[in-house]
Amino acid sequence: MDFKKIFRNDKAVSPVIGVVLMVAITVILAAAIGSSVFGQGTAKSAPQANIDIKAVNETGNGTIKFEHLGGDPIHFESDSMTKVMGSVNGGNSHEIYAVALDTFDVGDVQLMVLNNVSVNSGDNLNVKIIDVQTKQLICDRTVRF
Repeated sequence: MDFKKIFRNDKAVSPVIGVVLMVAITVILAAAIGSSVFGQGTAKSAPQANIDIKAVNETGNGTIKFEHLGGDPIHFESDSMTKVMGSVNGGNSHEIYAVALDTFDVGDVQLMVLNNVSVNSGDNLNVKIIDVQTKQLICDRTVRF
């Protein structure tokens, strides 16, 4: 047997190396894509609630009534959980301090006096309830005084 001919015969080396490289690239890409897709955690969602907001003119000053009609409880205990923002006639947005609402559950009705937002008769107040942790909007209502 001639060993020189065996080591010189390299006709099939290029296709074999090509196939091995293609399989290696496919495995590496599949691992990279799989780790990036499955490595992401599930996204948190804001509480889902149906909240009705109405103007109450009983006291003569800006008072609004919050009514929880259904869905998840909303936690107003601190500003780090949920914020209520108000904008009069499309102007600058101001925070409405709603800590007194505490935990707002289905069926709850609360009156809130607007101390730091001045509204007059005929004004439109846009009220937004925002979940701070997920930065998502829970409720967006426009109230006419």
